[in-house]
Amino acid sequence: MSDFEEFGSREKEGWTNGGIVEAYINHFVPITNKVGNLIVADHIASGDRVLDLCCGQGTLTAMIAEAGAIVAGLDFSPEMIANARRTAPDAEIITGDAMALPFDDAEFDKVVCNFGMMHIPDQPRALNEVRRVLKLNGEFVMATWTAPPASPAFRTVFGALKAHADFSAAPPQPDLFAFADPAQANAMMGAAALEMIEHQTVEAEWVLEKPEDLFEIFLTATVGARMLIKSQTDETVETVAKAISQSVSEKFRDGTTYRVPVMVTVVSARAL
Repeated sequence: MSDFEEFGSREKEGWTNGGIVEAYINHFVPITNKVGNLIVADHIASGDRVLDLCCGQGTLTAMIAEAGAIVAGLDFSPEMIANARRTAPDAEIITGDAMALPFDDAEFDKVVCNFGMMHIPDQPRALNEVRRVLKLNGEFVMATWTAPPASPAFRTVFGALKAHADFSAAPPQPDLFAFADPAQANAMMGAAALEMIEHQTVEAEWVLEKPEDLFEIFLTATVGARMLIKSQTDETVETVAKAISQSVSEKFRDGTTYRVPVMVTVVSARAL
């Protein structure tokens, strides 16, 4: 049993919330699409059999199909699945569990996971499933958020949370930034018979109308961070929100908007 069972249950519950899904699509998908385009350009070839793991709203699934690959998308969220079927009508879209994939051994040439691994409570189990469904020498490519020291957006948000919030008030979560660390990523991949071959950083940004918007993104468009924020007292939430807003106002103003850089880590590995 995973140490993060309650986290996993709340993730499933959270991603049935249409408001969270809509906010995620509005605020995060412009960034995830930028990374998705890079993944397709660098790793997907026409004729590849590809699994888009944790496919979410299906935009990467559609990109993969447009590149001439044969693609299946899998997600646990009914709301996301409905979006994916509209976005990628030519793909096979399946409701399923990343920790128990409904596919045969060695079924895919490539597995991609664009910002999905952090939503999985038992990541080692999911990686073993990735390896199982990959052909020998097949490729796994995933994107994740870079850790706060190198990512201004996450440094701003999690710096305020660490300064003011009680992390023990929320259910334990997997390390959000584990795969952003090359040593941890290499170890976790290796334990699943995946040989890490690439670990690179990509820069994106949020362009905000108001300094308060960054806090609102994490409150309304996430499940994990929202889980932590919602577990705090009203006074603590107000303090965290003010700290984030002040930091954005002081550090990221660009004329009439606020440009907040956010860094992404892309990892690829070969199936041994």
